[in-house]
Amino acid sequence: MRKELDEALCAKYPLIFSDRNKPMTETAMCWGFCCGDGWYNLIDTLCHLLYNDYSQAKDRYESIKDLAGQPRWVGSDKIVTQEQIDEAKAKMEEEEKKVPVASQVKEKFGGLRFYVNGATDKHWNYITFAESMSYRICEECGSPGKPYYDGWHRTLCDVHAEMENRKQQDKDEE
Repeated sequence: MRKELDEALCAKYPLIFSDRNKPMTETAMCWGFCCGDGWYNLIDTLCHLLYNDYSQAKDRYESIKDLAGQPRWVGSDKIVTQEQIDEAKAKMEEEEKKVPVASQVKEKFGGLRFYVNGATDKHWNYITFAESMSYRICEECGSPGKPYYDGWHRTLCDVHAEMENRKQQDKDEE
């Protein structure tokens, strides 16, 4: 995956990709996203789902924290107590601990592999679904694709499959 897409995912989901720049003795994320750009949207959607509970809890905490000490509008019953703020913060911190950390993201046998530490059953269901969807999405461009085998397993659209065929024919002619 291109550097700018790699950086965009890491910036958008810092908890999931917190190990992105750690040494290879600690994680395989040191090699980045070892797949084509075509799976960027699939990975982004998967990460959004993995991050969703934390993101909602964080948004709630930040909005409730901002209401504290604000004057009450006429007819409003929105009074925020310190107890509510503390509960929202505790929920956010609890959800933050549940966000899985990616240890490797790559293509293998034509499909996405998304390895994580600390996933819940719900997270594994999301990951399994995304991995199965990768066999229907061109790894190069993100268009609808299907598995091809030419010595290597790849999931490609018809256009990229033809390009790979031509490359192989040119190599064979040399």
